[in-house]
Amino acid sequence: MVFGIGAFCALIYKMAVYALPVMVGLWAAFAALHSGSGPVLAFAVGFVVGVAVFGIGQLVWNSRQPKALRYAVALLFVAPATLTGYYTTQQFSTLFVPSPAWQFVSAIVGAIAVGLTAFVRLTGVPVLSGAMTQDSHI
Repeated sequence: MVFGIGAFCALIYKMAVYALPVMVGLWAAFAALHSGSGPVLAFAVGFVVGVAVFGIGQLVWNSRQPKALRYAVALLFVAPATLTGYYTTQQFSTLFVPSPAWQFVSAIVGAIAVGLTAFVRLTGVPVLSGAMTQDSHI
């Protein structure tokens, strides 16, 4: 039972990190299903659309576009992930933490963790590495 709960939490964490591609993929899958495609094809359409959204995000981030555009695209991915991390952690903390103040604190920590993970997964840039960049800036 503990393994099942841990696997469920890991699955929710992965979904929260990829919140934008998952939600766009689900939207496309339901649109395909309601247009009469059948469940297997709807799943395939949703998967392809979700992967395409994530690929487009990485493509824009890795391109030579202006930094403002690149960070705007990163914000499009990080903001839903952060909100999903906040609300998911808040709901799980109500099961184990009796104090509303500590539930809020754990939800903030969860939101920061999921938001940073989403940023790292999209950009490939380690946030807290402390390594020097090529131009000798931290």
